[in-house]
Amino acid sequence: MPLPKPSFLPGLALILAGFAGADDDLNWVDRESMEALPPVLQRPIPVWCSGIYYNPRVGMPAERSDTVITADRTSLTQDGLIEMGGDVLIEEPGRRLTTQSALLDQSSGKFQVDNDLRLETDQFTFLADGMSGQTDRREVSLDGVRYSLFGPGARGTADYIDLVDNFVTIEQGSYTTCPPASNGWQLNGRQIRLDRSQGWGEARDVTLRVKGVPVLWLPWITFPIDDRRKTGLLFPTIATSDSGGLDVTQPIYINLHPQMDATVAPRYIDGRGSGLETEFRYLNRFGLGQVSYGVLFSDRQFNDENREVASWRHSGSVRRWQLTADVNYVSDDFYFKDLDTGLEVSSQTHLPRLGEARYYGRRWQALARIQSWQTIDPTLPDNLEPYRRLPQLQLSGDPQLFGPLHGLWLSDVTAFDRADNDTSNNPTGARVHMAPGLAVRLKKPWGYVEPRARVYHTRYQLDDADNSADPTLTTWGASLDSGLFLQRDTSLFGRGYTQTLEPRVFINKVAYEYQDDLPNFDAGELTFSYNTLFRENRFIGYDRIGDEEKMSVGLTSRFLRSDDGREQLRLRVGQGYYTGERKVQLRGREPDDADQTPMVADARWNFGHDWYLYSEGQWDTHANQRQRSSLRLGYTDRERRVLNLGFHDLAERDIQQSEIAAIWPIHRNWRLIGRWLYDLENQRTLETLAGAEWRNCCWKIRLVSQRELVDDDGNGTLEGDSTVLMQIQMTGLGGFGGRVDSLLERSIPGYRSEYD
Repeated sequence: MPLPKPSFLPGLALILAGFAGADDDLNWVDRESMEALPPVLQRPIPVWCSGIYYNPRVGMPAERSDTVITADRTSLTQDGLIEMGGDVLIEEPGRRLTTQSALLDQSSGKFQVDNDLRLETDQFTFLADGMSGQTDRREVSLDGVRYSLFGPGARGTADYIDLVDNFVTIEQGSYTTCPPASNGWQLNGRQIRLDRSQGWGEARDVTLRVKGVPVLWLPWITFPIDDRRKTGLLFPTIATSDSGGLDVTQPIYINLHPQMDATVAPRYIDGRGSGLETEFRYLNRFGLGQVSYGVLFSDRQFNDENREVASWRHSGSVRRWQLTADVNYVSDDFYFKDLDTGLEVSSQTHLPRLGEARYYGRRWQALARIQSWQTIDPTLPDNLEPYRRLPQLQLSGDPQLFGPLHGLWLSDVTAFDRADNDTSNNPTGARVHMAPGLAVRLKKPWGYVEPRARVYHTRYQLDDADNSADPTLTTWGASLDSGLFLQRDTSLFGRGYTQTLEPRVFINKVAYEYQDDLPNFDAGELTFSYNTLFRENRFIGYDRIGDEEKMSVGLTSRFLRSDDGREQLRLRVGQGYYTGERKVQLRGREPDDADQTPMVADARWNFGHDWYLYSEGQWDTHANQRQRSSLRLGYTDRERRVLNLGFHDLAERDIQQSEIAAIWPIHRNWRLIGRWLYDLENQRTLETLAGAEWRNCCWKIRLVSQRELVDDDGNGTLEGDSTVLMQIQMTGLGGFGGRVDSLLERSIPGYRSEYD
């Protein structure tokens, strides 16, 4: 007959959930043993590990279930003492305790186990020489403990463990994620206290051992034991470069609030001096953001001047409003060329200073923006620096008027200014641009037709000019966009597909108006591609409205897999045909009298599950010559493998570049890291990245060397600069050299540090 359910068994489970294999008796399962299990019980083993901790004999815990106690013999005395002996088993779903003898005093709630015991759950295995405690007060004491935790894949020992409510005290404890019989690294602490209610722990007299050799001793440390953050030291970043020599950064994490934290990182560069990097993160009802600041004091290689960098980024929303801020500052033009920094900054040529609010309604959208730039390219003349927008206000929408008839509205008011130190004499002032129109949208599942008509009006109020001299522009445009959606079922290589055929015809006319007397605050030309064939205005910005009479013809075909709808192949080809010349041009160029655009075609083939091939080409049909071509082959399994092969040829600009970038395993424990960017036109290497990674259950070690051409003096002369970075990570504990991850994410498309 089952005995009354003792409450100390769930209490023991709480102990092991708070601290993190070992021998086979701690349920280490190697690959051969895993493959021998029924398929429904098998679990994946990381390729770099020889096994995992896992117990298929224990099911999932249940919230309400009886506890069954069996033993070869039991006795119950008059004072309520229960004695159990001979193969004692205390079991409930998800947990089981086995021992040879146990005592339970029902009147006081005390229990005693004076021999070896084994506690198993779906999350851990727990072995001890003895156990005692009191069920009512939730107190448990254990002697001679060995444990394994399945989640982090960790094991350890302790001479003594004491649990009182949410407090756990461990005497002479150890912890490692290394597999059985391995002593790669291990943490030992004379005393460890865990506070489960606060989510933190502290340890005294802590020693980190590598291969059994003590390498680090700390008298006292604190650390988190769950997802809650805890103030403390992070592991340092150590690097070396040609320009600065040894570079050491030691970050300190500060948990200020559940929705605020900070990192302070003292930095020392042997050839330059010392500095500090800081970052503050926050989360509130307006969104999330971070504020960063870094300084290098008295750089010995930069005339003993202080060098600074700062950034504020914010992203959030309030109801239908989206709020964005991106504000950056750097003290000099050469900061990013001289000092690699962990602070993320958007650009290394123009640093944005942006604040904007966007409203998204069902039919109307609004924008309020202020924007300026800090140019850090010393070779750029003042007259080519971008304008400030102080401010920009925009309203756009497409309200439905009647049936398929829609109104079109765009209005933009912007005040443009120049930097305080500008000497270009470029005009400044305000611009008002409006583009009202009408559209008729006729759509069916098999196709669509949409005629549009717009009026473009732009008015300027320039500084230091008479009102009568303020220029204006009024012109009009009309377009007709039409397309068909045709499809059929087909099969290729034994697989069913839905093939689409999507022809598109776009006719556009914009009347010519003289615009050479208008200032150019933000007009520019887009890089020609398939999508630009179907634009109403061939310029971006509102200072130029490009005159044209054009018909663009495009054809798209897709192959969609019948079983899951995934796009396997997409083919596109298109070309535009002009009537007359395009007189409106930028920077005083002559009118363009070509009667057609280059033919542009692109293709994307998603073959296999993780591979893709993308190719684009542009062909001048008049001159019968190639203008531009590119080819990219990419692969990522989102775990260990990343490969990118690329070739770019811009014949009109005499640019030919090839690129190879990869992280690829050559062994269960080894991966090679590499990137090679080569200038075929000038026959020189622009950048190389070479390294290797070794990893097993308890270590990950990376060594990466980077060499790139940089313009240190700002005179246009490129010289090689080399940097060596090392990353050492102890699985489940942290590691040195976190800057390696940001370097790989920046250099190898498709790589994400979270995949590792």
